[in-house]
Amino acid sequence: MKDSNGLSRPSARRERRGVALVMVLVTILLLASVTAVASNSARTSAQVSLAVRAASVARAMSENGIVSATAVIDRRLRLLSTDSVTRDDFLSSLEPGVSAVLPLSSDTIGDGAFVVSVVDVSSRLDVNDAGTEGWSLFLRPFVGAIESLRIAQIIDAQVRGESVAAALSSDPMNDAARSQDSLVSGLLGRAFSPRNRRPFESLDDLLKVPGVSAELFHRIAPMLTVDGNGTINRRAAPPQVLAAASGSVVDRPARLLLISRGWMNGHPLTREIQAVYDIEPDGLHLVRWRESER
Repeated sequence: MKDSNGLSRPSARRERRGVALVMVLVTILLLASVTAVASNSARTSAQVSLAVRAASVARAMSENGIVSATAVIDRRLRLLSTDSVTRDDFLSSLEPGVSAVLPLSSDTIGDGAFVVSVVDVSSRLDVNDAGTEGWSLFLRPFVGAIESLRIAQIIDAQVRGESVAAALSSDPMNDAARSQDSLVSGLLGRAFSPRNRRPFESLDDLLKVPGVSAELFHRIAPMLTVDGNGTINRRAAPPQVLAAASGSVVDRPARLLLISRGWMNGHPLTREIQAVYDIEPDGLHLVRWRESER
């Protein structure tokens, strides 16, 4: 017998089974796709959640490091408040060398950890305050007199916010104008500093200066800072820094940089906090705070 389409009944049944099989296969493929998408979404969500948690733990650990280190230093400073010699010895011992960073403290809390290092900022030459003469004297042993003066003029021009071309021309009229501005400001009772800008927020910015190669940068970076306050610690500063210093020279650190790195155990993300402190008779006073993820 034939059905209404002219097909025999067995043929019609086979055709319906074929259509059903195709529909089942399509359904299975759709379900597999949905399952794969859901699984991938779950993995992505878990990874994002882990990254967020790792970032939170890393930041908390790096903050704990700063709090721990400042507490240790403040406590010692208070205990030594009446013994200036021992106090100066303690401060000078925090960083035993120009290129070294002394691990001050470290700890593990739960699934997080931190390590803190301290840098004597006043044993370094401040990039933004050295001036043309200071930079020239500092760089001379590395690149010679002519190149050191050229690089020094470029850096100081950027600090002053002036044209690099004008600085390289060494126009004496510019020097006269600066001297006049300084005199007028002094007569008016205003503090004057031609280097009143701080365009170099990081030592890495020096790599953008023409003439500062990667090789030169790595040789001079351990003796430089962007966090100085015009005071140089003669007990820790290298000869190149002392020769270029134009501010006051003392026998103790005047400013410290605390570098705290925190992370979650088993995760590569690291949070770094750099906190700059002035050393006052009553303890550490925060000056600058920087954070970054690595």
